[in-house]
Amino acid sequence: MTTPPSVVRRALHADVAVLGGGPAGCAAARLLAHWGHTVVLVDREGGRRPLAESLPPSCIPLLEAIGVRQAVDAAGFLRATGNTVWWGGAPRRVEPFPGGALGYQVLSTRLDAVLRDRAVAAGTTLLRPATARRVEGEGPPFLVTVAAADGDLALRAAWVLDCTGRTGVFSRARRSVTGSDLRTMAVVGEWERAGGWGLPDESHTLVESVPWGWGWSVPVSATRRFVTVMLDPAATPLAAGPDLALRYHALLHALPALGGLVQNAHLDGAPWACDATPYASESVVSERVLAVGDAASFIDPLSSFGVKKALASGWMAAVAVHTALATPANADAALTLFAERERDYVTAATRELGHLSQQADAREGLGFWQARASLDADEVEAASIERLRRDADVLAAFQELRQRASARLVRSPQLRITSRPMIRGNVVISDDHLALPGLPEATRYVRSVDLLIALDVATRTDDVGEMFAQYSRRLGPVALPDFLGALAVLVAKGGATFA
Repeated sequence: MTTPPSVVRRALHADVAVLGGGPAGCAAARLLAHWGHTVVLVDREGGRRPLAESLPPSCIPLLEAIGVRQAVDAAGFLRATGNTVWWGGAPRRVEPFPGGALGYQVLSTRLDAVLRDRAVAAGTTLLRPATARRVEGEGPPFLVTVAAADGDLALRAAWVLDCTGRTGVFSRARRSVTGSDLRTMAVVGEWERAGGWGLPDESHTLVESVPWGWGWSVPVSATRRFVTVMLDPAATPLAAGPDLALRYHALLHALPALGGLVQNAHLDGAPWACDATPYASESVVSERVLAVGDAASFIDPLSSFGVKKALASGWMAAVAVHTALATPANADAALTLFAERERDYVTAATRELGHLSQQADAREGLGFWQARASLDADEVEAASIERLRRDADVLAAFQELRQRASARLVRSPQLRITSRPMIRGNVVISDDHLALPGLPEATRYVRSVDLLIALDVATRTDDVGEMFAQYSRRLGPVALPDFLGALAVLVAKGGATFA
């Protein structure tokens, strides 16, 4: 009789031990197993309390890359059309997702289950309920001691991915807090309201700011919503026990929009609190042990990209480890790129938190928002797409491209080609990047447009339509505005000039 892969054995050997069964761990485990590696996923049953979480439409390419989109679609999650926002004292804004795209409103434990099932279906060995106690050895292999229902077992693995979330079983010691005085506490309640909520679009995530913090509500069905209050526990103290419920109700009703929303609703169970303070790891790679997802960093919930970041981190970790196992010569480049991407997640989230905080309540300027508005990641800024979209030189070049009768480009003598790691398929390779004088880092892609190929076709013809057609024939279709935007970046940042 064949032993099912989920049955605990006294000793196991694997290429990769994945510790933690949240989105990051399940994504990494599914991909690595699908690519032919032996993977053991160690998951604590009931390790996370259910939370409502939003997956924006931009998560869909990630779900497809991980190979789970069909399963997520089949799970019956509520599809969202956008957000409704009350911010900085401004009137309500209803913000549909661009182009009529749909996101997902998910219950975290249900999403975990869907992703976990797909990991097992790909060939992952699942240990659940089980907890990783310690990792020993210089590796490879590492010895992971796992506490399971019927006693400890020894798991030997060439690679270890710490995906244990905020707990950070093996990565917590390397963390630093984003902003020394910045602390965020989330107080969560689950609400039911028969007959719906009377909103312009009841699939929306609701966000509301006030001087002392902000509120957030995500639906998981037509009648059920999670409503969360975010605050600084030092400035707005919370007592434990029964007083937490009293404080939650008081704070919720101090939010004009969300407080009014729940007036005729029923709170199901007691509210509960959890730490939501952002943090980052000083190092996410230690030999062959990687900190992944929330174990590596936690971005402020205000971004609404927490799940997306976890999925992206899991995908990137899988690519890095697969590269090291399949082509050891590229291992260092793959691990370097993994660490860079993790740093970029934190940089972008910190910048966005500072930007939104500046808008939150400029009239009051109270401590909660002051601390966050002072956050700035400009000193380590990469070629941020959002920054480039607002860049005056890029916008001017974009308009000139649209208006010129002839738009042939000539490579700038200042342009240099340098080699940097990049992802090609499911491995990391070293390939050419453009060192543009006006950007701090060498770059290859802007909005999925290959700058090197775009520059090549733009030097061969003066007809923009023909440039676009040549590019599409070589690399496949892209959106015309994205192609023009890439050319505008080349011109604005010193990579090319008009002939």
